[in-house]
Amino acid sequence: MVVFILLLLVIAVFLYFKHAHGYWKRLGVPQLQPSFPFGDMKNPILRKQNMGDKIKEVYDHARSKNYDYIGLYFFSRKAFLPVNPELIKNILVKDFHHFSDRGIHYDEVNDPLSAHLFSIAGTKWKNLRAKLTPAYSPVKLNGMFNIVRCCAEEMVQLVSEESEKKADIEIKEILARYSTDVIGCCAFGLDCNTMRDPQAEFRLMGKRAFTQTVGDLLKMVVIRSFPSLARLLGFGVFPDNVTSFFRGVVKETIEYREKNNVERKDFMQLLVALKRNGSLEAGSNLNENESDLGKALTMDEAAAQAFIFFLAGFETTSTTTSYSLFEMAKNSAIQKRVRDEILTTLKKYDGKLTYDGLMELKYLDQVIGETLRKYPPAPVFLRVCTERYTVPGTKTTIEKGQTVLIPCLGLQRDPEYFPDPETFDPERFSDDNKGRIVDGTYIPFGAGPRNCFFMRFAMIQAKTALALYLLKFDFSLSGRTQLPLKMETKGIILAPVGGLWIHFKQRA
Repeated sequence: MVVFILLLLVIAVFLYFKHAHGYWKRLGVPQLQPSFPFGDMKNPILRKQNMGDKIKEVYDHARSKNYDYIGLYFFSRKAFLPVNPELIKNILVKDFHHFSDRGIHYDEVNDPLSAHLFSIAGTKWKNLRAKLTPAYSPVKLNGMFNIVRCCAEEMVQLVSEESEKKADIEIKEILARYSTDVIGCCAFGLDCNTMRDPQAEFRLMGKRAFTQTVGDLLKMVVIRSFPSLARLLGFGVFPDNVTSFFRGVVKETIEYREKNNVERKDFMQLLVALKRNGSLEAGSNLNENESDLGKALTMDEAAAQAFIFFLAGFETTSTTTSYSLFEMAKNSAIQKRVRDEILTTLKKYDGKLTYDGLMELKYLDQVIGETLRKYPPAPVFLRVCTERYTVPGTKTTIEKGQTVLIPCLGLQRDPEYFPDPETFDPERFSDDNKGRIVDGTYIPFGAGPRNCFFMRFAMIQAKTALALYLLKFDFSLSGRTQLPLKMETKGIILAPVGGLWIHFKQRA
């Protein structure tokens, strides 16, 4: 009897998935051949392929068939993958009100750090973004520049010392520590000193936040596939010790500053103001009728915003700077041109690297722009349909609650939009050429109202680090770098297997 019941259960589950995996076909939307029970992602536990590479494969397949979009499945959950740039632009910008949420799991009760600007939805997101927008004005960023420069100088000094002992250095780890120190100072008000002490608690907790154990992977499968069940079970995106640590750091810092009237020109000070007043602008005329727009942040809300500052800035800066150095190490002509631009600009500022001088480095901007094209920080990102949407010119509908995947890596390495896409060519982003880029094909930070909120600060970090490296060193690619690059399969970030090794030689 028990065997019979189990057999019926297995058959029922199989038939459920079979029906679920025919959803897009019944709507007349192209789809792949999903497998039971994983759908189109094979085995998400074993992770034999980077998610960004997988979605690019699907994008390339759809392009080869001249599809404007294609349907996918994660277990029984449906996902819509737009391929046509015009449709992508509509989803992100023109018809944003239909896709205003990211679809990232958050749980303010069981996992308070997950309720940050990137994940929260609806009116709450809109109000929080309005509160935080002044934090990233040029004036505020200029105020934090000295912190960034000091951290970058400490990093370059360490590389200088290390290069005397060993010429080849794995740059990703060094830059991860640099990002940790910058964000520790600016977002948490801490002198982390991870550059000199890689085992500092802040660094270890940061690494743990990005490390997934088998248990973490199993939890993420439940969170992504069955979010209601995950909330019922109290599953959090981040480990409990990570959550406790970062909540404690923010609470201690804010209470110390409030008690001792300490003020600094950093992001934490802005959170202190939001916790105290609900606004960064003195005397703001807040509309109390618009939900919680005028309400002060709670301690946990402040901690969540500091934490996403860390998560977003950490990966964007360390990844983009690493790949920029990697590409310049392979191309001495590009390296020399950027260095010459920096040296010329510094003459206008008494030989010092200043915020204003940094903003004038246009060719360095081109190099970073091309790095972001070839190695986008998020090779695929999400939107969720918040209002039923009909794809223009078709009868295809996307229902409320359905996930939309934006194939950033696929678009940015599409030879139709970026000829010879594997070649690193900063001239794509010159004043003469960047206007020719097809709208909707270059979106390393997303587009529209839910683009990456931290991109300006991340770019200041990256440009400062690159400028100081170029002033201090000539560098080339080490033979220890595994070519062609192969990406790690865990996580969504394009992280190279074996790291990126650079040969540094100090300039005279």
